[in-house]
Amino acid sequence: MNFGLKLWSTNADVIDKAACLIKEDVFQYIELTPIPNTEIDPFLKQDVPYVIHITTERHGFNIADESKWDFNIQVIDECIEWADKLNAKYLVLHPGFGSIDKSLDFLQMIDDDRILIENMPKIGLYDEQMIGYSPEQIESLMGSKFGFCLDLNHAVKAAISLRLDYKDFISEFMELNPSYFHIADGRLNYEKDEHLAIGKGEYDFEFLKNLMRFANNTQVTFETPRMDLNSFSDDIRNMNILNQISTNR
Repeated sequence: MNFGLKLWSTNADVIDKAACLIKEDVFQYIELTPIPNTEIDPFLKQDVPYVIHITTERHGFNIADESKWDFNIQVIDECIEWADKLNAKYLVLHPGFGSIDKSLDFLQMIDDDRILIENMPKIGLYDEQMIGYSPEQIESLMGSKFGFCLDLNHAVKAAISLRLDYKDFISEFMELNPSYFHIADGRLNYEKDEHLAIGKGEYDFEFLKNLMRFANNTQVTFETPRMDLNSFSDDIRNMNILNQISTNR
């Protein structure tokens, strides 16, 4: 299992620390989200493995919004340019909120087989109707062109909204053969996205780790809180906790 550190392009001040942890093999790659109007140069200086997470709805990006398609294309093109320059293995993409048909139409315009479609909660932070919350929707969005990033936290949240057993629901997602994962802990009585440290919520990480163990070339990015933005000690603590969890079932 390879573990990744999550950074945004506004975190240029800590890229040297992050790169040291990669070179020491504490973590194995950086998942980097390019934020509009930031520079790639600090990240080019570090010869480490990257994955790009395409800019999200926090910055106005939504592939289901037809009125924003020109902006969305511009954002994706810029992220692809970053991925090319950083030799990134994957680009992770949120499928948006609103109409899945609009998202499917938009994806017809995109052609890069490094793109992984990420599953989402059913209900957004502001009560949006999210796209890609079920295995059926993800399979449709992937089509024959794209791969799959399984966000385990999002899957649990969608299961809560749908009143389904989250373990059975995640097992259905696993049939789509993800090899890239996002993890965080959370509560089982709250359907909206949250990112708790491993062990601070209610998820069964023995079960989740056991599932990830059987994926091919598993890459796992921690989406857990960082109390000190200049330190990765919380990431290391979360990784150590996950490593100590037994998968003997």
